[in-house]
Amino acid sequence: MKNNALFQKVKELKLPENKYALFGSASMGIRGLKECSDIDLVVTEDLWQEFKNKQGWEYKITENSVEYIQNSDSNIEIWHDWRPWYQDVMPFIDNSEIIDDLPFVRLEHVLEWKRKFGRERDLKDVEIIEKFLRIKK
Repeated sequence: MKNNALFQKVKELKLPENKYALFGSASMGIRGLKECSDIDLVVTEDLWQEFKNKQGWEYKITENSVEYIQNSDSNIEIWHDWRPWYQDVMPFIDNSEIIDDLPFVRLEHVLEWKRKFGRERDLKDVEIIEKFLRIKK
């Protein structure tokens, strides 16, 4: 499964505990709800600063002025925050769910973010997550 290879690449980064969490489609992919083509990580300020100028990582800014860095070899993106709605990612990291030795942002938070972002693909994910959470209860 493609997801497993991506999750393994995150493990190979050997990131410190309590300093990051996998977000977005990764939280769906680990549960088999969606195939992931990349991994989004939200990280603490100190981890952001460490990776921002690290060799092999390219610093980028979205059209909405959101900073991130990308490692194209591994399809991993590290996000400084998750604006415009979440400038402080620490609650996501602090409340992450450990699955297969990796911290994942809880599906409830991903659901909230996808509702706010509201792109067509996000709205499809909203339906999938809502159905999964209903079944889980």
